[in-house]
Amino acid sequence: MKIGKLIGPALLAVVLPGCSAEDAAPAGALKVSSPAFAEGAALPGKHACAGQGGQDVSPPLAWSGVPDSARELAIVVDDPDAPGGTYIHWMVTGVPATETSVPEGRSPGEVLPGSGGTAAYAGPCPPSGVHRYHFIVYALPGPVTADGDAATTHQRIKDAAIASAETVATWGG
Repeated sequence: MKIGKLIGPALLAVVLPGCSAEDAAPAGALKVSSPAFAEGAALPGKHACAGQGGQDVSPPLAWSGVPDSARELAIVVDDPDAPGGTYIHWMVTGVPATETSVPEGRSPGEVLPGSGGTAAYAGPCPPSGVHRYHFIVYALPGPVTADGDAATTHQRIKDAAIASAETVATWGG
């Protein structure tokens, strides 16, 4: 057994307890979180749709590591588990690249129509089962305008992005 193979992982475990290689992000990489929920945990009820006891209130989000070349940000919340394909619950563009968070119930930019056709946050409302909701922040080199439906605009945002990061919550039962 080579000593280097044994020392490398042992040193990493000492320096970074509780972290795995999958958890490690490059220094300065874009990161997103919410003080309202832990990664992969259930979304608090008030952030769900009124039809499921919620209030359709967007959760607070925070991010860091926006690339210096970004001129603005976009925020998209989608549900890849929706029966008809990915459903976009919230799409915000024109967020200043200097912003580092958005408070609960607020929009830091222009809200575009989501999959339901309404330009507003639409809380999770799955017809059955538990769904995953991706809260994605995109760093953009400049403005991206709405073009066609929500899925087309989201694709334009993805294609233009310099960087992106997400945090995921669940809802349903």
